Amino acid sequence: MSLDKKEWHVLLVEDEFDSLQMISKIMMHHGVDLRVARDGQECLAVLDTYTPTLVVMDLALPVMDGWETLTALRAHEEWSQIPVVAITAYHSVSVEADAYEAGFDGYMPKPIDTNRFMDQLASVIMQHDES
Repeated sequence: MSLDKKEWHVLLVEDEFDSLQMISKIMMHHGVDLRVARDGQECLAVLDTYTPTLVVMDLALPVMDGWETLTALRAHEEWSQIPVVAITAYHSVSVEADAYEAGFDGYMPKPIDTNRFMDQLASVIMQHDES
């Protein structure tokens, strides 16, 4: 996969308005093809018609949280290899460790570091491509 951000297809799963707006603006500034889901069920519905390069997903979501959504993604043959980055306002070392153990490919605490955000996503994409 090219690291040209204009070739990225990202599904952002976020219910919190301010985070959604900030992350969307960063990605659109870089020319990323972006789709948005507001909860885990909507994420799975979007994946029926959209194949992202990467999923960026909040852990605390209504209806179906990020943990449950990741489990559903990994259990689905067509979606199991999509890299998924967890984002959360409830950061701690144990939550980060739990996220990697659960199968997330990346982890970022909120507030997002806007200067490093896209580089961090690029790193996850590169690591995924190498594996």
